[in-house]
Amino acid sequence: MAVRKREHLLQVAQRMFCGIGFHAVSIDDILAEAGVARMTVYKNFGSKDGLIVATLRQEDKAFRQWLTSTIEALSSKPEDRILALFVALHERFTAEGYYGCAFIRASIEFPDPRHPVHRAAREHKEMIRSYLRGLTEQVGGRNPLALAEQLYLLFEGAITASQLHGEPWPAHYAREAAEHLVAAYKGQKQA
Repeated sequence: MAVRKREHLLQVAQRMFCGIGFHAVSIDDILAEAGVARMTVYKNFGSKDGLIVATLRQEDKAFRQWLTSTIEALSSKPEDRILALFVALHERFTAEGYYGCAFIRASIEFPDPRHPVHRAAREHKEMIRSYLRGLTEQVGGRNPLALAEQLYLLFEGAITASQLHGEPWPAHYAREAAEHLVAAYKGQKQA
């Protein structure tokens, strides 16, 4: 029973934090929605910050699964997977219940880079950078790191613009820009 309560509390907190905001939602709001005792939070997570970090870890796990399964289903070639990232983002932006990026929100609401919540958000973003470096290294060429960082900026820019405007169009334009970058990079490596 205790595991179910913990998981239920985590699901409710994830939905509320990610949909409304970390500072905007109180422990009392979560407890009322989840129907659990205050002790459940402190026994399982130690504090509100601990619950937020656990929420971000859950969100990270779900995002990793979504990212790899979606990209691998769309293509097997590294260059095509790079472009598929932006197709996948567009699909994500139009999905029912999409609430934006919890990690961007967390890094803004907890700006101190030493804070555990900020660190959890940064770890997630570093995972994306690492994934992109892996793809660009498979493509080969003179400077796959530079290409990976440029693609990362497009990826994050699309997420931020979509969150700001509440529309999916940024993924389309980011994909077009990525296509130009990859084509230029491929031309450069042949020179």
